[in-house]
Amino acid sequence: MTELLDPQLRSVAQLFDEDEAIYTVPIYQRNYAWGAQQIEQLIGDVHDALADGDDGYFLGNLIVTRRPGREADYEVIDGQQRLTTLYLLLTILSQDGAHPYDAHRDRLRYESRSRASEALRRVVTEASRHSASIPDTATNEDTGIHEGYNVIRQFLNQHPELRDDEDRGQFADFLRHRVAVVRAALPPKTDLNRYFEIMNTRGQQLHQVDIVKARLMSRLPNEAERACFAWIWDACADMDSYVQMSLTRGDHARRRELFGDGWSWLKAASFGRLLEVHQTTAAVSGMMDTAPATSMSLDAALARYSAIGVSAPGEDAENVRFRSTIEFPAFLLHVLKVMSRDEGEHEGQLDDKRLIKRFDEAAAAGDPSDEAEWVRDFGLALLRLRNLFDGFILKRQYTASNGDDGDWSLQRLLRRRSKGRSMTGYINTLSKVATEIEEDGDVDPATRELMLIQSMLRVTYTSPRTMHWITKVLRVLDQNDPDQIQGSQLVDVLRAYARDKVREAFFGEGHPEGFNISRIVFTYVDYLLLSDPQKSEFRFSFRNSIEHFYPQHPDEQQAGAAVSPEHLNLLGNLALVSVGANSKFSNSLPRAKAENYRTTIEAQSTKLQVMAETTRTHGWGDQQVLQHHDAIVKLLMSDLGLSTAAGE
Repeated sequence: MTELLDPQLRSVAQLFDEDEAIYTVPIYQRNYAWGAQQIEQLIGDVHDALADGDDGYFLGNLIVTRRPGREADYEVIDGQQRLTTLYLLLTILSQDGAHPYDAHRDRLRYESRSRASEALRRVVTEASRHSASIPDTATNEDTGIHEGYNVIRQFLNQHPELRDDEDRGQFADFLRHRVAVVRAALPPKTDLNRYFEIMNTRGQQLHQVDIVKARLMSRLPNEAERACFAWIWDACADMDSYVQMSLTRGDHARRRELFGDGWSWLKAASFGRLLEVHQTTAAVSGMMDTAPATSMSLDAALARYSAIGVSAPGEDAENVRFRSTIEFPAFLLHVLKVMSRDEGEHEGQLDDKRLIKRFDEAAAAGDPSDEAEWVRDFGLALLRLRNLFDGFILKRQYTASNGDDGDWSLQRLLRRRSKGRSMTGYINTLSKVATEIEEDGDVDPATRELMLIQSMLRVTYTSPRTMHWITKVLRVLDQNDPDQIQGSQLVDVLRAYARDKVREAFFGEGHPEGFNISRIVFTYVDYLLLSDPQKSEFRFSFRNSIEHFYPQHPDEQQAGAAVSPEHLNLLGNLALVSVGANSKFSNSLPRAKAENYRTTIEAQSTKLQVMAETTRTHGWGDQQVLQHHDAIVKLLMSDLGLSTAAGE
């Protein structure tokens, strides 16, 4: 297949400028579906390359085929999500005046999808007339494109190094001229079914995490230690399974030896103890081989260990119902932070693109004469923290009762007995009563409180590079006996973290307005407004759209009190909602939203519930906006311990 390609390296500007290229997304391709995590990752990666002084940044491949008629008319085969994101990003940068550019305009089209085409048209034309605002989503348009636009706008406005015109201009120039894409054109008569078949079955590539693993193991002195380290690493890499299961799959005796009679928490206190257990089991099962009992070269370690650890399905297939908050490379970086006692929070610390660099830095900071001991310490820390992560960091749980979207879960694994047999069970992490979730569905108050604030932070900081709150929790857990941990200890740590973020985001130099208000302000307000009865029902969900309760462009056919332009962008008139809710609300006036979308409002935001209740009783005009704004600001100031003067 590769000999059929016509690959060309193109800057982002050349991608659109050259020969007035037009890109059409065919009808068989899915709609634009990137969310906040993927979009923010792309922008963050480009900005990191700029900040690091790199000459350029390679963004990936764009596979196309030429359409009949024009030489530069392309049909997009693979890469349309990235291409659409670039189009939206270029649009916003052009609207902001950071760097005049409109060569990309109308160069991206969606075949036979009027909703997507209209959404692209509106974000270019309408938003360019109102560059300080985000266009409201019309009900007949593609909500995914509007959500992507909203995410980009808010991320740029809230990024500390992309806010001012000069910084944003440098970013725009780097994006257009230093960020490169390989555009590879297939011949027009290529069998696309065959192409997709080949692409979907190609071999797995070697990733940074494989190289790190091999480098660490090459520093261990003998095969027994390397095999033990690989056993730990591979078990911890299976992030969607509780580590007790991955480490001792099908071996209850070894599970009891490592995690005690209750199976919940790691009892082994040294790498030597883990080595002892692994060697005993390996000897019994005949797993030990005659590999060299000396240190290995990096090449030899890569060849021997990088591919180890693809787990076969084992006992308790129900374990697949859990989904981890982060992936393994990000978890490794949290472990490094805990081990190094690094309190910093710059994004590079949790950037998995820098995984090798971060491990090189950590190794260089240690004693070069005893690299093996550092690797042993890391292996033990990796397993211990992974065990604590499973029990104290929330997951998504998918069961028959909570549908395709799943629900938040904060449970620890334990041993249960049934008819004389030991089986795996799950219990609320902080529950003092051995009742399983499956049996009663209730969550005890302590677990509920911890899960609420974690879920609030999870939906606020969607990129793994910004989830420093996880490190803070792991650091406390690493210093305490998990059986003695009080939920309030962890809640207090996370409340302090959230308060610092809100103080920095909202109470700096004047209160921000509109889309300059950080997501943490909205989600923390929702958290503070939760009453005790609401805590058992409300679920924090992923929301990226800032909703103007009184709309920026109200439906002229509706009647009601108006809100003055100077009050439209106050916190008192805003709430954070999902793009779907934003689309439902459209340009309706507040009373229509409050009366017609009660269920939607209750599911979205406690702040929005307060606004809707006020509207049903008193209407929604300037007076109500100002009163609600003042009430929310005072609520925040009280919680943050700020004086009235500090908030003025």
